[in-house]
Amino acid sequence: MKNLLSALALAAGLFAGPAAAVVVCDNCTYITGQPATNLGEHDPATFDNSTFGNATTGQNGNFSNTWVFNINPAGNAALDVIFLPIANISNFTVRLFDVVDSTCGGAGLACTALTLGGLLATSNTLPNYASVLDFTGPLDGRYAFEVSGTISGLLAGQPASYVGNLQTVAAIPEPETYALIAAGLGMIGWMRRRQTKQA
Repeated sequence: MKNLLSALALAAGLFAGPAAAVVVCDNCTYITGQPATNLGEHDPATFDNSTFGNATTGQNGNFSNTWVFNINPAGNAALDVIFLPIANISNFTVRLFDVVDSTCGGAGLACTALTLGGLLATSNTLPNYASVLDFTGPLDGRYAFEVSGTISGLLAGQPASYVGNLQTVAAIPEPETYALIAAGLGMIGWMRRRQTKQA
């Protein structure tokens, strides 16, 4: 099972650039008293990404795992997650939240306390085992995302898992920002022409 998770994690990160943290756990967020796992700090200017995942064996029913990450400076973030085996998952969803308060260890370690704030975005799941949350932002500070779903039909001893990739990129300037940049460049050009004429 761990070999399968490692292979999936590698595949998820192949085209994603450098990784800030690789966190692939067996039942890591099913442990009582561990509300979340920290994916660490992400710098969107360097296309900083993390691979994450969780696995269980023979466990049917609803699950909800939470992952925490920091983004600094401000940038956009996206998530893509896939569940295997594909016939044993339904209601597979990823949701992105603000974090109001938290106590977390370093990258790959548990958060011992976590208070979620407002819901920022919800993923699109199509087909039913692949969930994608498009680039959302700009974000700056600490955020959390929840991976949830319903596992059914697993036999005793049958493994199931999901693996995903958190991607961060620099925020794309709004049209108003481009207009201000253009106006500023125009003003510089006008001042240089004026100085040349006065010389």
